[in-house]
Amino acid sequence: MSQPNMMLPKPLKSPRQYRALRELLARPCSVRHLMEHAGGNNIPQLISSLRARGLEIEPVPCFGKDRDGREVRYCEYQLQPQSKHLASKLLSLESDQ
Repeated sequence: MSQPNMMLPKPLKSPRQYRALRELLARPCSVRHLMEHAGGNNIPQLISSLRARGLEIEPVPCFGKDRDGREVRYCEYQLQPQSKHLASKLLSLESDQ
């Protein structure tokens, strides 16, 4: 008999989710970075779908300059340390699809 907390999570639903999760596990990611590396246009919805799987992903405010040299604020999504183990488990299920 297996204990509930020892069960493996269900695989993610799309390759886009796996690509985004790999990027988030490696580093904090801006929306632009995730659009380029994970694909798709609706990154907030993609992050929401990963959060629905129990992953804690927080926006971190950042400051920089745009192409015209003006100061800008933006956010990077950051996978929280307590979710890294779950993220690794989910990524291990990628080949099961």
